[in-house]
Amino acid sequence: MLGLDRASCALLGKDMITFVREPTQWGQSALIFGLLFMYTTNLRRLGYDTQSPVWSAVLSYLNVLVSSLAISTLTTRFIFPQFSLEGQRLWMLGLSPLPLERILSLKLRLSAGLLALLTTMLVLVSCLTISLPAQRIAFFIAAIILLSYGLTSLALSLGALLPNFREPNPARIVSGFGGTLCLITSFLYILLSFGALVVPAFLELRNGRIGGIAVPGTKLHWELAALAAVGLTTFVFGVVPYWLARKRIKSLAYLGSL
Repeated sequence: MLGLDRASCALLGKDMITFVREPTQWGQSALIFGLLFMYTTNLRRLGYDTQSPVWSAVLSYLNVLVSSLAISTLTTRFIFPQFSLEGQRLWMLGLSPLPLERILSLKLRLSAGLLALLTTMLVLVSCLTISLPAQRIAFFIAAIILLSYGLTSLALSLGALLPNFREPNPARIVSGFGGTLCLITSFLYILLSFGALVVPAFLELRNGRIGGIAVPGTKLHWELAALAAVGLTTFVFGVVPYWLARKRIKSLAYLGSL
């Protein structure tokens, strides 16, 4: 299955069954994505002139921002406490055929993959609704995929770096120092990434060339530069914390406190 061994498939199956058995998790997730889907499919009925270059840019960027904030909410609420919720059973995972750093990697792949798939569908539907060109659609899809993996990695990594194995209630885990830090850093990551993403549209609006081809290739170059900036921000907020979390997990430094 997807190139995974039997132990990895068993762990992923356990996580999916746990998610299905928790109505608070899939219920809130379904509510958030359901509302976003209803919003994106009714953009044309909101009374905005989607043919206007200005409103087209505003709506498309706001859709990406709203999707990013939804990911941030879900990752902070459900992904951050995942490692802490293993609690007193963590030593059992340490004795399993899978090393703990492999377990962290599988959790990231599962959570980030699902979130990236859902948010990509939302962004695609919203872009098609307001009739964006294919190049701009690809730009937004690439951005939301980077944000999905970055936000998931940030929440999961902070959860492993700042675990609370004594608290069985995920809501209390999130309301602690680690959860607050995760929420603040997620917002900062979104703010910096969104600031980079709006640069191409800002330059087009300033020069009055939205929808035109005044300088061939310039628009594509600015969008690639914006994605590179988001990739760099993702490295700082996603890859670096993940590397630190793997390093700490591999040392098994906190197993003695269980």
